[in-house]
This record gives sequence, structure tokens and C-alpha cells, in this order.
Amino acid sequence: MLNHSIYRQQAEKNEITAKAAKDGFPDCAVIMCFYAALHWVNDYAFRNNEMTELNPTFYGYETSNHEARKKYVKRIARQRRYIKLETAYKNLFDESMKARYLKELENENCTAREHYLEIGIQFCFDYLDQVKKGLL
Repeated sequence: MLNHSIYRQQAEKNEITAKAAKDGFPDCAVIMCFYAALHWVNDYAFRNNEMTELNPTFYGYETSNHEARKKYVKRIARQRRYIKLETAYKNLFDESMKARYLKELENENCTAREHYLEIGIQFCFDYLDQVKKGLL
């Protein structure tokens, strides 16, 4: 039996959780889609012995973990000539910020759950598929 990294295992579990939550708790599903993508990135870095690039100080200055990971994704997307990877990862990050912190919903007078129940979240699963395609 193939022994996958803990990052891949977590990514798969997060995606299962996202699918289970999508109908009643779409805001939670959006967050889980993002964290699935994050762990797919970690899995790629792990498999390629590049985990140090996810360190916030790797680029010579202090940055956030998320910013370091976005820079890494950008490099991988260009290296693999699959720009959809970078776009999809960024879009999932942005949607997770909306779901977690109501970013860009301040003037909508609705919760993140109400927002995603209204517009649907299939696009987040599509973004996750693009991330996986770019990394596998």
C-alpha cells in the first residue's frame, strides 16, 4: 500500500469534509476547500524536498505563512506552465477570507453562509480541482 504524506492525507480529508458541508454549511465548505488546497501545496513541497520555501523568512524578509505559500505557488505555476494553479489558489484564499472574516461582505448585510447559499460554491471545488491538477 502506498504511504502518502500527512499533507496529502489532510488535503483529502479536508476535501471530504468540504463535500459533506457544502449543502448546509457552504461557508465551512469554502474554508475547507482552501485548506485542502493549502495541504496539496504542502504535499507538493514535501515530495519535492522544498518545504523550506514555505518558511516565512525564506525570501529574505519576514512575511506571513500565507504570503510565503502564495509566492511558492506562483513559482510552481510558472515552472509548470500552469498559471491556473496560481489563480485558483489565490481565488480560494480570497474566498476563504470572505467566509472566515466577511471580507467584502461588510456592506451586503448577510452572513457568509447566506452569501454562499445564494451564489453556490461549486466554483470553489472547481478551483480546488485546478490546484490539484497543477500539483499532481
